Amino acid sequence: MHPFCSRQATRFAFAKQSPWITGVVVAASLLAGGGCRRIVDVTGTLRVDGKPAKGVVVMFDPATGSDPRGVATTDENGVYRLRRLGPGSKPGVLTGMYVVKVMSDMDNPGAGKIPVKYLRDSPLTREVTGPSPHTYDIEISTK
Repeated sequence: MHPFCSRQATRFAFAKQSPWITGVVVAASLLAGGGCRRIVDVTGTLRVDGKPAKGVVVMFDPATGSDPRGVATTDENGVYRLRRLGPGSKPGVLTGMYVVKVMSDMDNPGAGKIPVKYLRDSPLTREVTGPSPHTYDIEISTK
């Protein structure tokens, strides 16, 4: 969550400042940061030809802007949970539109085989909205 999206954070950060300084700082921060956007936990199941796919990398690339990418690897049941790339690699992604890319994990010999079109020119898109958790099950066909 943007540090100025909550009244409590604003009161805490600027409790000793005059009200007009607080208003100017909050307005400038919101304009510079694109407004209040939430971080949403995104999970789901990836199936290839109807079967859960183990060891597959799921990426949520922001459709616009320079937001952090969300990345996960599916477990033995095809379940994934996104983490933001960057310092700390924290769970979830910012709300917004994403191009969803999927590829086999090169370091995992047991990974499911994914057609290259789901990485290069993925037809998959998703708008991440609140509240958490946001579930997005992915169905891929190799045919």
